[in-house]
Amino acid sequence: MVTLNGNGNHALPKRTEDYLTAGATEGSCNAELFAAACQLRDAGHSPSEAEGQLVARYVADGCSEREAVATIRSAFSRPPRDPIPSPRDQVDQLVNRYGRRDGEGARPTVDEIREAVKACATLDPLAWAETRKQLRILAGDTFRTQDLNQMYQQVRKEVNRSQAAESMSAAARYLETETGIVYEKMTERGLVRHPVTDWTGRIVEWITRVDDDGQEEHIMRTQVQHPMHTTTLDIPSELFGDSNGFGRFITGRASGIFTVFPAMHRHLPHAIKSLSGTIPRKTTYRFLGWTEHEGHRTFLSPGMSVRALGSLMEPPEVELENRLSGYGLVDESWEDSLAAFNTAVAVFPPHMAGALTAFALLPLLQRFFPPAAMRPALHLVGTTGSGKSEIAALMTSFYGQFTRDTPPAQWGDTVNTVEVLGYALADALFWVDDWKPCYSDEKTFTRFLHAYSRGMGRGRLTKDSKVRQDRPCRGLLLSTGETTIEGEASILARMLVLEIPPWEKRDPGAKKLAQAEILRLMLPGFTAHFARWIAAQMEAGTLQSHLAREYELSVKGYRDKLTVQLGRQANTGRVIGNWAALITVYRLLRQFLEERDADDALPTWQDSIVQTAKAVQEERAGQVFIDTLGQLLASGDVRLVDLDSDDDVKPGAPIIGYQDQRFIYLLPEISLREVKPTQSLNFTTKSIGDQLREDGWLLPNTADGRLTIQKRLRGNRAWVWCLKREMLDGDTEDSSDAEAHEPHQVAVQV
Repeated sequence: MVTLNGNGNHALPKRTEDYLTAGATEGSCNAELFAAACQLRDAGHSPSEAEGQLVARYVADGCSEREAVATIRSAFSRPPRDPIPSPRDQVDQLVNRYGRRDGEGARPTVDEIREAVKACATLDPLAWAETRKQLRILAGDTFRTQDLNQMYQQVRKEVNRSQAAESMSAAARYLETETGIVYEKMTERGLVRHPVTDWTGRIVEWITRVDDDGQEEHIMRTQVQHPMHTTTLDIPSELFGDSNGFGRFITGRASGIFTVFPAMHRHLPHAIKSLSGTIPRKTTYRFLGWTEHEGHRTFLSPGMSVRALGSLMEPPEVELENRLSGYGLVDESWEDSLAAFNTAVAVFPPHMAGALTAFALLPLLQRFFPPAAMRPALHLVGTTGSGKSEIAALMTSFYGQFTRDTPPAQWGDTVNTVEVLGYALADALFWVDDWKPCYSDEKTFTRFLHAYSRGMGRGRLTKDSKVRQDRPCRGLLLSTGETTIEGEASILARMLVLEIPPWEKRDPGAKKLAQAEILRLMLPGFTAHFARWIAAQMEAGTLQSHLAREYELSVKGYRDKLTVQLGRQANTGRVIGNWAALITVYRLLRQFLEERDADDALPTWQDSIVQTAKAVQEERAGQVFIDTLGQLLASGDVRLVDLDSDDDVKPGAPIIGYQDQRFIYLLPEISLREVKPTQSLNFTTKSIGDQLREDGWLLPNTADGRLTIQKRLRGNRAWVWCLKREMLDGDTEDSSDAEAHEPHQVAVQV
């Protein structure tokens, strides 16, 4: 049984009563306060009762009331221990139980004596001497006085050690001094102070960066200050859980003067965090484009964001790389925005103005197209002074403030840099200037363009051999250069190449450009109005189905057009998809302008899909192989043997195959061997044969579908490609130009 005081709480130990009466010595105020708060908690006092007794005592010792309240609440946040029984009560219970019994067996057990001594651990030596006499009488011959003293001293040490450890853990804290950060704690030997750094640091802002897919990245913006240098660092939050990495990050970014004292690295993250107090939070978005914000489809950009109801009064903060600082929509009136649109479009070459306008605004709609829709890139090629950079700058100015001398990126950057910069432009045009073959080899550029068209980034591993999140180039790629990007057909199929005519032929004196420069700052306002209209279509639930329907019709129309113009079905699916995407945007833009009675501002639609398809066909491995073979035959470097002739084969140029009146029987491996010294082809005979079969020139084996057939030639059996003879003769309609046919009208409705 434990005696309660008059308030129904358990009795307090003498140490706590002494603290309430006399306070604590200098340097131990916080430790004594915490110990007293724990005893009040264990005795059954409420937090408010404890604050009523302890705060005034702590303030009287020269400390702050706020610190007192924080320490008391920390003590009460832990579960209470069993209350300390009154030693006098426990001894009196033993006397009442055994003091009046007679006989040798009327003695307390050893465990009962030990529990009584343990209860006396908080008694001072004088009080213990009085209580010991009673215990000695009760114990009889079981314990001597010396034995009782030893037990008392042992349990007293254990209690003091336990209280000291608890007090020390609560008393440990970090201080910011004139010489740096100091770790202070209470030990059995008193107050100990360890220097952590000779500089100070505080977290000034907790930044949450949000991507358009909802992923969050937490950054702790930290100011570090040394007598010689002060700087601010954006520290990834995960480093606060890696003390060694945390210190290396600060030293590497701030300079070598920001070091940590030996054996104190583990204290640095917690020290900076504890010294920072209440940290203000901020949420930023690390991309430009569409997202779901406050339940509405919203287009976010630096400085201004827009939804169906208009621009946001308090737009969320959009934080982009310094190289992308020019991006940002503006809030302009419709009249000023339309005037800027008219002057910008007037600068574009008339025969490609419709396509350039559609490509410039395609980023606003690209993510709403069907998943199978193509994602084109555009390359503007022209000589120095042709105005290709001015046109690219105007197209990019639909999304911000750009000039010919301020492109977001250039091909002189590494491909990795281009990908990282383009990743933030989720729904914007990304202009990469000045392409030259010396900047990017064919292999690197091919990999980049393939990854771009598929929405994939370069795969990388972390230091733990785990796949790192890739960051593909998401901005719609607009490239410029003085030379045409040459390469395999897959590159040309993914990138539209438009040649910009000389400047003097379309804008003598650059008068149209001067007018566009005056209104260039208002051009992003047109994009804001168009984005608002798109958001309204999204909320109405009609945009995606409309785009899917229009895109499908455009693909069919262009496929029919190529079939008629090229005389046969060409394998140009990506080319068709690219132009279908542009004309779909053009139609939607016309609908937007018609609703505002401004459709006369839209330039006439013209495309160059036939020329693009021909260029792709010419770069296909099969076509390059056949063209080179034709040149070798014409020069006499190789020859075909005529099967209809009875003449003997005379020595001379290498034989690559045989022919009759209908077919050419080509020896594939021999032919490729002869072609390679003249034309570098990174293809096998199988890939070349597959393309020739797709183009309708190669007749496969009807038995098993193989590319080769077995045929007896001049008494020998050989596996050969069976090709249509007109492939080299060029005397059939299938391979002739479109001009050889009667005119056809193909409806690709605009």
